[in-house]
Amino acid sequence: MPLRQILNIAFFCITLLAFNAPLRAEPVPPGPLESHAPETYKLHIVFHEFAPFSFVDDQGKATGALVEIAQRVCQDWPDKCEISLRPNRRAKQLFFTGEMQATFLGWSQERASSMWFSLPMVETEYGFYSLKNNPFIPEQATADTVVGVFSPSNTHGSLQKIERQRQQQGMARLRVELYPQANEAPLRMLQKGRFDAYYVNKDVGAYYAKRLGLTALDYTPGETHVRYCLAFEMHHTPFESVKAFNRLFQELLSQGRLDAIYRKWHMTPALLDPIMYPELNMPF
Repeated sequence: MPLRQILNIAFFCITLLAFNAPLRAEPVPPGPLESHAPETYKLHIVFHEFAPFSFVDDQGKATGALVEIAQRVCQDWPDKCEISLRPNRRAKQLFFTGEMQATFLGWSQERASSMWFSLPMVETEYGFYSLKNNPFIPEQATADTVVGVFSPSNTHGSLQKIERQRQQQGMARLRVELYPQANEAPLRMLQKGRFDAYYVNKDVGAYYAKRLGLTALDYTPGETHVRYCLAFEMHHTPFESVKAFNRLFQELLSQGRLDAIYRKWHMTPALLDPIMYPELNMPF
């Protein structure tokens, strides 16, 4: 048999064996999100000054309960994950223009119509702080009762709901004064008698009262079971990325890897039945 014919037959046999051989891939070590991780998605989270949840410490670094929780999740995120802190209005502007994919917000039904939400990171409440020598009693409040509140905010939205309930019950409307910052300034105004009451997150009010040395304060609960989350604008963030974030957060939470942060800030996560996630617009 001619040599060329022998070589052609040999080449054919080798090719046939190659096509029928089983494929074997090199094992790939699993990433931090494994099956539910997006291959690549940069995440930029913006917070606003809202101690003790998010604020700048004495060294100029962003800190707080929610900042530290987000930082821990970012450690296991498969792509670039950045966290920054800006003034409230600027933070919201960056979020709504899509420059930042996520921001810290309180969950509300209205917001959930246009935003994805993370699973609740903290459960907290809103209420009225007043001076002990002039306690705020909702049933006795009149149209001359001045209540200060941080706005724009979920806190202000909560106070508006209380106002509607008061009207339905035939009670007087309150004189509401809006304040653009949620720092110690409104408590100073309360101390000076500018407000009869300050409607605020309970933990925020307690944090700044301690910093100011204010101890003669009375507290009346307003809205309980408030859920603080990260919000993701639907038009700028893929559903699957929010789903991956939520599964990673849940994984860290269930494994106890966030416990130290919750203990440090004396807070607790809001544990919900997963059946509620779809109606709350929390991809999972």
